[in-house]
Amino acid sequence: MAVVATDPDTDRTVALRKARFKVRLRRAAEACDYENLYQLGRVCGISKDSFKKYLSGTRLPNYECILRLSLVLGVPCDWLMGCDEGPMLRAVLKAREIDSAWKTKDGSMPRPSLERSCDDSHSRRETECEA
Repeated sequence: MAVVATDPDTDRTVALRKARFKVRLRRAAEACDYENLYQLGRVCGISKDSFKKYLSGTRLPNYECILRLSLVLGVPCDWLMGCDEGPMLRAVLKAREIDSAWKTKDGSMPRPSLERSCDDSHSRRETECEA
């Protein structure tokens, strides 16, 4: 019988990565208003059993699943896998906050006015050049 050596540091690192992943997966899903987390798994094409293991922290997804989750949730793969929160995630969350604030009650985005104001800086430069 072959004895397999285990490195306690590696085991702790993997356990930490699993714990960070499950927390960040839940946080990103909540930010995207997924009340039923298994719905997120269905959208990403992940089986319920596999998704349950991701949520419990007993298993890490493969790269393809990480990529699908990050695309659907709008967060970087690195952040989802436990790298430090950076400006990229804050920018994504801020953009979503702005989008939701601008949405009208029927869910459409308001259209900006196409009319220019009289004191538009571009218009002023044109009149200065003509004079």
